[in-house]
Formats: sequence, structure tokens, C-alpha cells
Amino acid sequence: MNEVILDELYKNLGKYVTSDNMCKRLNISRIAVWNRIKGLQKLGYKIEAKRSVGYRLAEEGKDILIPYEIKRRLNTKMFGREIEYFRLTSSTMDEAQYLTEKECPHGLLVISEEQTNGRGRQKRKWLSPQGLNIYASLIYKPTSMSAVKSIALMFATSIAIVEALSDVGIDNAAIKWPNDVMVNKKKIAGVLLETKSESGILKSAIVGFGINANMESIPDELQDTATSVMMEIGEKVDRATLLSNILYYMENMFRLIEEDKDDKVFELWKKYDMTIGKRVKIISSDGEVEGVASDIDEQGFLLVKTDDGSVRRVVTADSLRFV
Repeated sequence: MNEVILDELYKNLGKYVTSDNMCKRLNISRIAVWNRIKGLQKLGYKIEAKRSVGYRLAEEGKDILIPYEIKRRLNTKMFGREIEYFRLTSSTMDEAQYLTEKECPHGLLVISEEQTNGRGRQKRKWLSPQGLNIYASLIYKPTSMSAVKSIALMFATSIAIVEALSDVGIDNAAIKWPNDVMVNKKKIAGVLLETKSESGILKSAIVGFGINANMESIPDELQDTATSVMMEIGEKVDRATLLSNILYYMENMFRLIEEDKDDKVFELWKKYDMTIGKRVKIISSDGEVEGVASDIDEQGFLLVKTDDGSVRRVVTADSLRFV
């Protein structure tokens, strides 16, 4: 019902729509319409009500992260065309896992305004305050894709975030291998990929990403390592627009991988990379590796040249820091 009301208000943006019109469209009472309008006002819509005249949407909704506003901005074929929305959940990854087990559609997007147990790689806690950031997970179901392309999907998502950040005025975002998006050496976004495969074929992937969007400040313990879009550009960003742009870039990047053009994804990743050429110390389940990050291989794994001249191939890392 809210979508029907919003359709009418947007169609007549700046003009009054009568209560009778709303009642006929929805087949509900005036009181029911008024209750719906109050709910939309609580979401942040600037809707004016005038007795005996009707309702008027004064301006387009700004920074209202609901499916209606995301879809209104979308320019994708599949990604985000269906959305599961939560005001509060443990994590969008948890919800997406549950939905994947129930045979949900390809391209389904899960979003939440707040997470109680948001997580990044290595199950690290992801700060998830209410109504400020983007917490999203996309369910991706490829056809006949090799499981070794998983890291390419992670790279593609990081690239999409960097390009979407450029659209809002952040031109210096960079990617720290494998999945952290950084601005001025501080983390602004992260990507998490969880996959299911059979016999070397990728059956499904849940691509989670979190963007620090409209936080005005960062907790003391994270001030040296994290930042937000608002802190970088000095004003609030419309999260629905930012998210829809990320999905657009993701879909285009994923299409390249589907067409076996991973090399183009890796080439673009290197354009935004901040790791290659730097001296790094990596801690993983395989132990510690220290040396100069010299390149990535054909699958996206990091190559590190150690002090003894040997080259170590790093598949995953619990932590990577520059030394």
C-alpha cells in the first residue's frame, strides 16, 4: 500500500493529491490513509497534509533506504530487482544464507538499517549503527562458473564500491588486498564473500558489503583506522543512490567475469590497488609472511617477494598490514 501512495505522491510531486483519490486506489478509509501517511513521514518523507485538500510530497525522499527508493534509482537488469528489507537483523549475511536455502531468486538483495551481529572477514565484528550506513548482501547464482573465480567476484565488488564512491565526490578511494576499500589509509567499506560449490563449480555466492556512509564520527578505538563518506565529503550522502550505483557497477563487473574476462577485472583492480609495491606483513593460518607485495596471480592471490628472494603465494590472510 505504501508503494501505491508513494507512486501517487511522486507522480504529482509538489501538488496535492486528494484523500478520495488515495482511498479509491487502495480501497481503504481516510483514517487508514492518514495512518499510512504518518508512517511515511516517520521514515523521513516531507509530506504536507491540508484538510479538505489532501496530501503533498514537498520534495523527493532523501537518504531513505527502503526498497521503493532503491528500485526507483536502479539501472540494473537483475541485481536488486527483488529486495528483502529489515529494520533490524543479526546480519544481512545470516538472512541471505537462510534465503539461499529456500531457493530465492538470483540477484536478490538483503538490506538492513541496523545489525546486531554484523561481521566482516575472519568473523570480525562490523560496526552497524541504526540508520547511518549501508549493510547489504547480494545473492548471486551463476551458471557454469568455476569456483576459482570467487576472488574475482570479491575484487569486482570492491571496484564497484570505489567507482560508486567516486560518483559522490571521493576520488581517492583505494583497495587494500583483498577486500578493504580505503580512503586516506582508513577503511570506509569492506566486502565479504561466502560461497557454495560442487565439483569445482560455483553454485551460489553471497556477496556482503558494508559502507560507512553517514556517521559523523568514529568510535575512539577506530578513529585511526576507519572513516565514513560523510566525514570525507562533509555532508550526508543519499544511501539509496549510493547503493543503487554500487549494484549497477557490480552487475557490469560480474558480467565480465561471466564472459571469462577476468583479466579486465584484475586490470581495473590494479588501477585502484594500494598493496602492490608495498612492504607487507601477513598473518594467516599458514604462518607469517613478510616482504614486498609484487603482484597478484591469474586467480587474484597475492604474490609476496620475501627478503631471501623467494616468492610466496598468499591465498588468504587473517591480517595484512604495511610495514
